[in-house]
Amino acid sequence: MSDWSTMRALLAGIPALPGARCKGRSDLFERTVGEHRMTGRLTKTEVDDARREALRVCRVCPALMACRTWLDGLGVTRRPAGVVAGVVITAGGTPAKTATPATLPSSGAES
Repeated sequence: MSDWSTMRALLAGIPALPGARCKGRSDLFERTVGEHRMTGRLTKTEVDDARREALRVCRVCPALMACRTWLDGLGVTRRPAGVVAGVVITAGGTPAKTATPATLPSSGAES
């Protein structure tokens, strides 16, 4: 399969999610994985802060339920890592057991 064919296949499975609050915020959601394309590895505090903010974004998102339905329909090996559908997904494709808004430590003032 050519690169374009691969890309088309990947994009075909992504739902439109009208009103999704994550749209245009890839910089934030990339940081929830622990690496950032521009700056490289992040500190644990930077990752935790990004996850906390991304989870806040998801919590009030009008597309949250549709996003969760999409995530639940993916096989574990196909799930993206980081904050997705209001949960932290590990590199193994499973939800993290301790990374929720209530359990992430606060590194600063809440906004």
